[in-house]
Amino acid sequence: MNFKQLSYFISVAEHLNFSKAATDHYIAQTAISQQIAALEKELGTPLFYRTSRIVRLTKGGEVFYKEAKLLVEKSEEAIKRTLLANSGSQGNLSIGFQGPNEKIFLPKVIRSFRHKYPKIYIKLFQESSDGLHNLLKENLIDISFLFSYGIEEFPELNWKNVCRDPLCAIVPPDHPLTKKSTLSRSDLANEPIVHFNHKDIPIGYNLLIRDCVNSGFMPNIVAEAPSIETLLIMVEAGIGIAVLPLSLKTYTDNTLSFVELEGDNEYNQLIAAWSKDNPNPTIPLFLKALDEYFVSAK
Repeated sequence: MNFKQLSYFISVAEHLNFSKAATDHYIAQTAISQQIAALEKELGTPLFYRTSRIVRLTKGGEVFYKEAKLLVEKSEEAIKRTLLANSGSQGNLSIGFQGPNEKIFLPKVIRSFRHKYPKIYIKLFQESSDGLHNLLKENLIDISFLFSYGIEEFPELNWKNVCRDPLCAIVPPDHPLTKKSTLSRSDLANEPIVHFNHKDIPIGYNLLIRDCVNSGFMPNIVAEAPSIETLLIMVEAGIGIAVLPLSLKTYTDNTLSFVELEGDNEYNQLIAAWSKDNPNPTIPLFLKALDEYFVSAK
């Protein structure tokens, strides 16, 4: 028994006419009669009463018709689902992000993506940069937004640039540095600096030290914070200034000033990264939606 025989049988059962069923399948009537006879022989029971004038289903044929119809429909649905899954038109996509940087564009990209691919289920994970790297490494998320610094330490990842985020000195509004439209890194040499905990975000912490040393001074880090909210409270309280991306302004209510650092290298490059061995077909679809968003946003 095969699906071709079942398809022939269903056609004869619905038309109650071998000639019309044969026409539907573009084969000779004798060929479809032979296939039905072979099916009846395999089942060991007749499926049709045949006379020179009529064709009708036997009781067993009526039962077999219902079952065959369901079987063929399920088979066609399985094939359809398989093709859709392999094309990426349905499935699952898990996306990692850190927070403020992605807030500007990610909701809009996901909304557009879901409109185009409503059968793809999206799950979001918010983590630190180190946490996101680990999730990608273990294939626990499909794609993640990260800063490009340190990406060379992860050769197992593919990545592409998304957008730049200017670095700023974050200071209270009454701080003398607010009088400047931009700052050089050396302007921060004598300033107390607050930053995220080294153990939580070692890459970002080490980057701050590297860039300050390259500008001729060791940063005076007077306090560390476990979260962006705590860090901004420290700045507002006058404990120290922070050197962080402009996108963090979304966390404030204009009580702090963000003064951009001048220089070709004074920015964070946000990237989208994914594992080289991740076969999820929804990844390239999402990357395409990401590109389309930034093209339309220009």
